[in-house]
Amino acid sequence: ICAIGYVSCEQRCHGSPRMYNGKRCASTTRYNDYHKGACGCGPASGDSQFSWNHDHFVTAPNQMFFDEGNSGWCGQRCGKCVKLTTTGGYVPGQGGPTPAGMSRVFMVTNLCPNVYPNQNWCNQGTGPNGNGHNDFGYVAHFDLENGASQISHLGWNNPEVTWEIVGCHGSNTPTDGMYQQCQCAHHGKRSLNETTNGSEN
Repeated sequence: ICAIGYVSCEQRCHGSPRMYNGKRCASTTRYNDYHKGACGCGPASGDSQFSWNHDHFVTAPNQMFFDEGNSGWCGQRCGKCVKLTTTGGYVPGQGGPTPAGMSRVFMVTNLCPNVYPNQNWCNQGTGPNGNGHNDFGYVAHFDLENGASQISHLGWNNPEVTWEIVGCHGSNTPTDGMYQQCQCAHHGKRSLNETTNGSEN
């Protein structure tokens, strides 16, 4: 029997917090949105989003990743980018096989709040460097914007991934200049030093 605690045969990450190849792991899902999101990445008037916030690689992470102070707007990681790399694993019944080693860089432009119907994925009780986890055992969760089927075109079916905070560079990744258009870029976003392996100083 492969199922032990939160880990099944289909999941590649192990331990507490879950790790794979020395990096912290996360779960993923997809969403399709037309709103500017919790980082204000749309015109100041109304609630529509910039086109790049619909068709580029952007993400709505869980509440405690978005902002450890539980902010619902302009969280501390607005405009930060994370490199997600598939492990080849997935949560049984919630996704499917995706080849391991596929990496893409996503910008945080929205929030996955710990409210219905997100509680299974986004209910971590601590920040991404703590041990709080969602119902599937992950300290972080990334809901990926799929407005132009950009995630579907990758062949990603809610894969398990590793994550690390990186610079905002990559094919179809929004640039720092794009983020400067967002309302939260002008709200004194907390400064975080970029390092590898998902750590922040």
